[in-house]
Amino acid sequence: MIRALTAIVLVALSPALACAAQIPAQSAKPAGVPPDAMAEPALAVVISSVENMFSKATASSDVVSQALLGHTVKILKKQRNADGEDWRRIETPDAYSGWVVSSSLRFLNPGDRPYASSGRILVVSSLLANIYQDPSVTAHKPVKVAPISTVLEIVGEKGERWLEINLPCNTRAWVQRGDGDVREAPWTWPRRPVEDMVALSKRFIGLPYTWGGTSPFGFDCSGFVQLVYKMSGIPILRDAGIQMTASGLVEVPKGQEQAGDLVFFGRAIDRISHVGMMIDGEYFINATTSDAPIVQIDRLADENWTRIYQAARRPTEASESERRAESRRSLHGGGFLRNF
Repeated sequence: MIRALTAIVLVALSPALACAAQIPAQSAKPAGVPPDAMAEPALAVVISSVENMFSKATASSDVVSQALLGHTVKILKKQRNADGEDWRRIETPDAYSGWVVSSSLRFLNPGDRPYASSGRILVVSSLLANIYQDPSVTAHKPVKVAPISTVLEIVGEKGERWLEINLPCNTRAWVQRGDGDVREAPWTWPRRPVEDMVALSKRFIGLPYTWGGTSPFGFDCSGFVQLVYKMSGIPILRDAGIQMTASGLVEVPKGQEQAGDLVFFGRAIDRISHVGMMIDGEYFINATTSDAPIVQIDRLADENWTRIYQAARRPTEASESERRAESRRSLHGGGFLRNF
């Protein structure tokens, strides 16, 4: 089990090798190289499974967040560091910024469409979806791993099992249809009922805590609840403090917490340092270093939590149009629920 997980992590952390192993599509551009040396591109797409975002243009600085495979990001600044490495300061779709090495990006020309923004797509619903250079799980090792919520461009298929995809680095590969749901882009996550949010959150129990983490390779507290909320059709910001104050959530009086609410912890109301999500009126799920550094379920009334518990917040009620859209989607089947 440990050997298999190690192999998956090595694949995820070797984006350049994974892309180089593929036959480029007709429109391929060199990954990590701006298409026009005279003009700095404004947008790029992430080609790594998971790419650490650093506070400075060096991997020796602290990680502030992560960008995921297929994310279209804004380019804010470029810098060559003391080691001669090219870096870009990027902004992810959740308005969070940090530095990544330039080779983790494919730069977009003006007028290029964002990755997976039209046509048939696969929305990954497995925790981690292995991607192969051939439609076979035995012929070669995986060339890349797509974390849950990744959206991939579909360009073909083979039988009922395999889908041919165009990776964000503009190379062709194969993924098993059972790793996700086939949709038409543009895609937005539908609003899900709270029971589905709780079921989704429990899929991550036991996964490791990682500072700055936003995927099943490792979560921090706010990255974990942000993913659960995003996949439930409720986009929120990245850090715990601004999730409480600036994500459009409704204040919940202490003692009235219920499933789906976010609960916030810290030394003071203006010093929030941790967040979890209630799974019922008594227990909450969180990515924490308390006891064991994993995603786990804790009891809100336990003394170690009550002494730092500051506030709870609840999403606003789904609109009538959101409820109708979800009803239509449920009638047509699919969605990530089948993999709970």
